[in-house]
Amino acid sequence: MSIQKHHVWEYPTLSTPKAILRFVFTWLVTLAIFVVLFSRIPFHDVVSLLQQTDMRFLCAGLLCSVLAHLFFSSARFQRVVKMTGCRISFGEAVIIRMGCNPIKGILPFKMGEFAILGYMKERHHLSYARGLLALLSGYMFSFTALIFFCSMGGLFYVHPPLQKMLFAAACLLIVLLIAISIRQNFFRPVVLYIHKILRLPENVRKIIESYDPQTGQAIMIHSLAIEGCKLLIILFSFKSLSIDLPVDALLLWGSMTIIAAYLPMTYWGLGIRESAVIVLFAGYAAPGHLLAAGLLMTFVDGLLPVLLGLFFIRPFLNNWLGSMMQK
Repeated sequence: MSIQKHHVWEYPTLSTPKAILRFVFTWLVTLAIFVVLFSRIPFHDVVSLLQQTDMRFLCAGLLCSVLAHLFFSSARFQRVVKMTGCRISFGEAVIIRMGCNPIKGILPFKMGEFAILGYMKERHHLSYARGLLALLSGYMFSFTALIFFCSMGGLFYVHPPLQKMLFAAACLLIVLLIAISIRQNFFRPVVLYIHKILRLPENVRKIIESYDPQTGQAIMIHSLAIEGCKLLIILFSFKSLSIDLPVDALLLWGSMTIIAAYLPMTYWGLGIRESAVIVLFAGYAAPGHLLAAGLLMTFVDGLLPVLLGLFFIRPFLNNWLGSMMQK
């Protein structure tokens, strides 16, 4: 009985009514978005466009999705976890990242990430605080990579000198932050000073003191690769519908589209991604073509990882539940 109480209090739990409410709310938001979209864009026109998809470019996008989610994301997670003092193999990192995707596909607001925290707590005794820090670090590096791509695109996309200067400054700032992060003698004093001002948790200080610049460099490279693959998915989705897209527009508006899709409002970014594509790329194709391209992106970058994760969810759950049973 005491063991059962221990687990009830130790793990983050979601009450059934709240989970159902989140589930219903998420799908209501998604449905409302598509009701608005299809009230302005004929549904049969979008279906007709999707039937004309060039499969060569679609397959190229699928390959980029596999590389981003199966390889680069897993490799980054392995190194992010290493920063917290925990070591896992690349194979286990693949099982964790991919096996969690179906769970994230069911639970709204990216609540499925808690499954990773529970797994790491049971399997590797990684505290929830450190596990959460590892997950947030991954998003932070991705956001940094996207701001870099966005700044590079904006630098060549805009024409007014002042706007060019702003994008150039943002790009240089990101490069400076990356340079600091891979030099321990610069990174540690700066971050410890920030830690002192903000009074961050003690766990954060310990991680900063044990920071390995080579690990940080690898995480940044993998983050650039992940978001670069996502930009290629956007490019190939457009190409598959015979929509030409300049590189500067891809970097600028594509990065903003990816950031919008990261918002934890709908499943797989469904509705959010399509709306962002229609608004941001309005000058490059008709709304129907843009909506069709957005749906292809959601399938390739949102739904496909969930489907691939079905092949890994069994070992993920077996490892997690097996560790719990041993206790």
